[in-house]
Amino acid sequence: MTPKANLLRSCAPLIRLQRSTQARYSFNQVTKMSASNDASLQPQIAEGENEVQVRTDLEVLAADGWRFNLEQIQLEKTYNFKTYTKVLDMHTSIGIGSKAKNHHPTMATDAGSLTVFWTTHYPRGLTAKDTFMAKYCDEQAKLIGTVDKSDAMKCKPSDK
Repeated sequence: MTPKANLLRSCAPLIRLQRSTQARYSFNQVTKMSASNDASLQPQIAEGENEVQVRTDLEVLAADGWRFNLEQIQLEKTYNFKTYTKVLDMHTSIGIGSKAKNHHPTMATDAGSLTVFWTTHYPRGLTAKDTFMAKYCDEQAKLIGTVDKSDAMKCKPSDK
């Protein structure tokens, strides 16, 4: 199966989810903060969420490299890629998935990396949508192919 077919197949559950939900969230620009996984800090779960399920999902995500910002209300992860084209592929893939789910991240694009931030603004805190989309990002990164930070594309002076 081609990567494009895999992407479309992986978006099918998101498209069904979008049709079944009426919730709308608006996202403001989020500034990048230092991240922490300090055990003494507890992630803030949004009001009305299944707290046990969200916390369980967050533990799995933390083990997979996701971090929390200092306020503990935002997930953050950086993916590294060999080429800028793969960075854009990841950005586009997340865009398609987030549109289908009606839950949109803040993303910071660099020559060889993409940093993704997930949070819910209303109700404020982390939700099942955030954890679902973080898992989706990890799945897409596996399909596209991440590399170690040392192998990621870096800006270099032109030979011209």
